[in-house]
Amino acid sequence: MKTLLKPNLFFSCLTVLLCFGITALSYGQAVVSVDPAESSSPAVGQQLTIRLHISNGQNVAGYEVGVNFDTSALRYVSGSNGSYLPTGAFFAPPQVSGGKVTLAATSVSGAARASSGTLASITFRVVAVKKSTLRLTGVLLSDSNANALSVSVRNGSVVERRAAKWDVNGDGRVNVLDLTRVATRLGWRDASADTNGDGTVNVLDLVLVAQHLGETVGTTPPTVPVTPVTQPTVPKPPPAPEGMVLIPAGEFKMGSEDAEARPNEQPIHTVHVDAFYMDTHEVTNLDFKKFVLANPQWQKDRIPKALHDRAYLHDWTGNNYPTGKANHPVAYVSWYAAMAYAEWAGKRLPTEAEWEKAARGGTSGLKYPWGNTISSGRANYGYHHVGGARKVGSYSANGYGLYDVCGNVGEWCLDAYDANFYFSSPRRNPLSDVNTLSNANLIIDDYTNVKSHRVLRGGSYGGTAQDVRVARRAGVTPTFTHQGNGFRCVKDVVP
Repeated sequence: MKTLLKPNLFFSCLTVLLCFGITALSYGQAVVSVDPAESSSPAVGQQLTIRLHISNGQNVAGYEVGVNFDTSALRYVSGSNGSYLPTGAFFAPPQVSGGKVTLAATSVSGAARASSGTLASITFRVVAVKKSTLRLTGVLLSDSNANALSVSVRNGSVVERRAAKWDVNGDGRVNVLDLTRVATRLGWRDASADTNGDGTVNVLDLVLVAQHLGETVGTTPPTVPVTPVTQPTVPKPPPAPEGMVLIPAGEFKMGSEDAEARPNEQPIHTVHVDAFYMDTHEVTNLDFKKFVLANPQWQKDRIPKALHDRAYLHDWTGNNYPTGKANHPVAYVSWYAAMAYAEWAGKRLPTEAEWEKAARGGTSGLKYPWGNTISSGRANYGYHHVGGARKVGSYSANGYGLYDVCGNVGEWCLDAYDANFYFSSPRRNPLSDVNTLSNANLIIDDYTNVKSHRVLRGGSYGGTAQDVRVARRAGVTPTFTHQGNGFRCVKDVVP
C-alpha cells in the first residue's frame, strides 16, 4: 500500500529552455515555465490553477504549449489565454488528449511588448493527493507573421522544409498555429492560407489543415493519404445594381490599436459581414433633388422641425442645389433625411461594420485603404481643397471600387453610437442598439422616433489626417446637419 506524500510535495514543475537557431539569434532566448514551480495540494475535489510563464521573450506574437499531467492525480477543467499577448488575441480551443492539454493563441495586433508575463492558465481538479510532475512539451513560439521563432533540429541538422500548403506558417510542423493562421484570414484572398487553391480562404482550407495535424513536414512527403476535398457549389450573387458594387462576405479585423487610435476604436476584433452592395459614390445633390421632388415632406421648407437642427440643406435655395454642384455630395443632411432617402431608393444606410469593411477595400491593419500615409493627392481632407467638398470620384477608388471613403464628407451609418460597443460586439453582422443586422427593422421601421446619437464615419474635407482614418469613429445627434456630412447607401444581397 502506497503512502500519501505531504501536501507541500504535491508537484514540482520542469522549466523548458528554448534556444533559437543561428538564423534567429536576434530573437535571443526565451524561457517558458510552469508557475508556481511547487505548490501545496488542495484537498481532493478542489481546483488547482497553474500559469504558463514566459521570460526573456522578444517579438513573440503567438504560442503553442503542451502540458503533460498525471491523470491519476488531476483532471483537466479549463484553459484560458493570459495577459502576455496584446488585447484581442485569437485563442484556439484547448486540445485535450489523455494526460496532455495543448493551449495555443496568436495576436491579431502585433507582438507582445513585454519580455515576460503569463502566456496562459490551466485549471485542474484534484482527484488524488500525490506527487505529480507537470511537464512542458512541444513548446512553440511564433512572430507576427506566424513564423516559428525557433529552428527545428533533427539529429543535429536543420530539417529541410518541404513546401506543403497545409504547413501554412512554414515551421515544419502542422499544428494549431496553422489552423489559427487560416482562421484569422477567412474570407481573404491570401495565397499562403488558401491551402486548397480555390482562390479564397474558407472552411475547406481549415479542413485540409485539420487532416494533416501532427505531421512533420520535411524532405519526405507525408504517408497519410489526402482525402480529396470537393468545393461545394456556391450560388453567385446577382449583378450589382447600377451605381453599386458588391462587397463580398467574409471576416475582417475591425478597429485600431495603433498610436493614433482612440479608446472607442479598441479593441481590434474579428467581425464577419455578409455580402452586400454599396454605392460607389456618396449621394449627390442631383440624387437628393430627385428625392425631395418626389417626397415634398422632406423639402427644405417642409421638413418637420424635430428631424433637423435648423440647418437642413443650408446651401440650397428652395429645391435647388448650389449652381455647378450637381455631382457634389449632398451635405447638411440629418440622419433622419438620410434614412428617408435610403428607404425611398429601396436601400438602407450601412452598418458601422459594413462601412469599415467596405472602406478598407480588402486591406487589413492599415490606417487608410492604400497604406499608412496620406497626402492631398489621395483624399480631400485638412482643407486642402478650399472650396469644400469636391465632386464625387475626384480621387482614386479603393480595392472594392468605392470612391471618397476617406474625407470629402462624413457618412451616416445605421448604428447608434456606443463608445464601448467593440467590447461586446457580436462576431457576425453587428449593429449597435439592436445587437445584430437581423434586427435592423426595429430601427428602420420606426426611425423618426429614434433619439440616440448615431455613427458618422470617414471624416470630411475639414478633418485632419487622423480624422479620416478608416477606423475613426464619431457619434452625433440624429438631427445634426453640417457642410461636412453626407451619406451613401447599401443594399442587401438577395439570392
